[in-house]
Amino acid sequence: MSPRSGSPPASPTKTGLGQEELRRNNLSALLTRVHVHGAISRAALTRDLGLNRSTIGGLATTLGELGLVDERHPSGTRASGRPSLVLEPRRDNVAVGIDIGVDRIVTALVALGGDVLQRRQRLHARGEHDVEHVIESTAQMVDELLAAQPGVRCLGVGVSVPGAVRNSDGLVRFAPNLGWVDQPFAELFSRRVGLPVFTGNDADLGVLSEHLRGAAVGYADVAYLNGSVGIGGGFLVGGVPLSGARGYAGEVGHLLVDGQVGERCRCGNIGCWETKVGENHLLVNAGRLPGGGPEGVADVIAAAAMGELRASAALDEVGYWVGVGLRAVINVFDPEIIVLGGSMAAVWEARREIVDTTIDRWTLMTPRRDVVIRPSAFGFDSPWRGAAELVFAPLLADPARVLARTEGVLPA
Repeated sequence: MSPRSGSPPASPTKTGLGQEELRRNNLSALLTRVHVHGAISRAALTRDLGLNRSTIGGLATTLGELGLVDERHPSGTRASGRPSLVLEPRRDNVAVGIDIGVDRIVTALVALGGDVLQRRQRLHARGEHDVEHVIESTAQMVDELLAAQPGVRCLGVGVSVPGAVRNSDGLVRFAPNLGWVDQPFAELFSRRVGLPVFTGNDADLGVLSEHLRGAAVGYADVAYLNGSVGIGGGFLVGGVPLSGARGYAGEVGHLLVDGQVGERCRCGNIGCWETKVGENHLLVNAGRLPGGGPEGVADVIAAAAMGELRASAALDEVGYWVGVGLRAVINVFDPEIIVLGGSMAAVWEARREIVDTTIDRWTLMTPRRDVVIRPSAFGFDSPWRGAAELVFAPLLADPARVLARTEGVLPA
C-alpha cells in the first residue's frame, strides 16, 4: 500500500480476511497515518479510515502498549463534551538513515513520524572508497549517533548507495563512482553494527522521500533525478516504484546522449549523460579543479552571475545537456513532475531558460509546459531520508510482528 493511500479497510465478509489479518491491516493503516501525517485525533482517524470509534480506540490502545504512539488530550479545547484524544508518534522509535556519497558520508537519526533528531557528516578523503574502510567509518558514525541519544529503540539502519543495488539481498552490483562491484554491503554492514540493514539506490530512495513528505507529495507519476558526480534516477509509475526485475532500473546517468565526442564514463562507454552534466565536468570546464563537490558548483554559479565568461560558458553548456537528458526522461517516462536533487537542481535554477528551450525543441508528445519541474524539498538530504523510510516500512506493515522480532520474541 502506498504511504499516502487512505482507502478505508473493507470488512472481513467482503474480503475474506480473517479477524487477525484484518486487525493487522487496521493497525498498519492507523500507524501509517500517524507516521506520515503526525498528531491526529481519534475522531479524524474514525472518519479517514472508515472504522468505528471502538475499533479505533482498541487499535490505539494496542499501539500504545507496543510503545509506538502516545495519546493526549488536545490542547486549547474549550468545546463542551469530552474531546477526542490525539495520537502522536513516539519519538523514541528511531531509524538510522545513511547516504554514502562519492565525497561524503551523511548519517542521521530519524524518529517515527519523520522528525530528524540528529544529523552528522564526514568527508571522504582520496582512496577511502574501499568497502572495508567505508563500512568501518560509517559504523563509527552510527555508534556516535546512538550513543548521543540514549534510551531510543533503534529499528535498523537504511543505507543509500550511488549504484545498482539488488532488491533481494542488498548486494551492490555496480557503483562505478565508488569503485564497487558485487559487494554484499548490507550483509557486511549488518554484521558490523549488529542491526538490521536495508540498502537501496540513492535516487530510488530520493523519490520515496520526496513523494512521502517533499516536493512530489500528491503526484503519482514522478521522476527524481539526483545529480552530483554521477546521475541517478528514481521513478514512480502510478504511485508504484519502478525498480525492474532485480532492482537496477533508473540508471539514467548512462543514457547515451552524445556518441561522437566526450570523455569515457566509468561504466566504459563514451557519451553518457553524467559525463556531460556531472559536477566535475562543470568544474573543469569552468577552470576549476575536479572534486570541489556542491561547494565548487556553487562557486561556479556565483562567478557566472558576476560575469566571469569561462564560468558562464561552462554553465551554459551543462544547462544544454541537462535539457537533453530531461527531454529523454520525459519522452520515455511521461512524468507529471520531475524533482531535481543534488547539484543538478542548482544548475537548473541558474540556467532554467536554456534547459526549458532544449526540452521543448525535441520532445515528442509532452511539451515542457505540461511537466512540473522543481527542486528537491530536501536538497542533498533526500536519499538518507528515504533510507530511513526503508527501515520503517516493515514496522508500518505489521507493527506487532516487527517489534516482537526486534525484541527477540520471534525468529528473524
